[in-house]
Amino acid sequence: RIVAPCALSFLGLAAFDRWACTSRSARIRKLSSIRTAYCIVLITVLFWSLLSIPFLSFFDLIPPTYTCGFTNDLFQKITNFFLAPILCAIFPLIVLIVFGILTYRNLHLMTTINGQQQSVTTRLSMWEQQITRMMIIQTVLNVSCALPQCILLIYTIATVQQSAMKSLDQIYIEYLLAQLCEFIVCLDFASSFYIFFLSSSRFRQTTKMYLKRLLHLESNQVTPFNISASTVPVTGTKTHYRQN
Repeated sequence: RIVAPCALSFLGLAAFDRWACTSRSARIRKLSSIRTAYCIVLITVLFWSLLSIPFLSFFDLIPPTYTCGFTNDLFQKITNFFLAPILCAIFPLIVLIVFGILTYRNLHLMTTINGQQQSVTTRLSMWEQQITRMMIIQTVLNVSCALPQCILLIYTIATVQQSAMKSLDQIYIEYLLAQLCEFIVCLDFASSFYIFFLSSSRFRQTTKMYLKRLLHLESNQVTPFNISASTVPVTGTKTHYRQN
């Protein structure tokens, strides 16, 4: 009960970090740091751990089928109508969308300002375009991967009163859809590297460079240099003439 909510929370925190590191405000950019990330991750894990404690008491195997279910009606209503739809689905999705839009706004503003300055080099502009493309694709993918699970949770809540009337085939289909939604969410966490690798030529060059260093595939290059005549020692020979 902790892994899935933490995973969605970390997606929202990643979206917040992208917004913070692209902000023009130095005070907001300070929030995008390793120390802040450690603190927020620790707080998030503790929050979901404390919130999952009631499941130890009110979630158990129910006879005669001995399937996992709620043993307390009040906690079941709280979970079905607040914890699952709001904290685990709708709120993370809203965070992803809001900070995705704000990140795009920051990047667009940054590109516009740099485009108006004559001193900005073409290389820097290309690098900013690559960062913009990477972050936009990542944000769109985050929202797209989280959306199916949110829709499934809303459907589950809407049909919770009819759970006793569902056929066995319908239960299997819903279980299959739930597993597919979990798989889609897991794909989101594994997609960052491939998105950056495909959308940024500089990231590809950096990756190739580190792989060559790691695998010791660097080619030995001979650096030519000029040797001046003054640095070459000249050895002279003395000629003795025999006097006749």
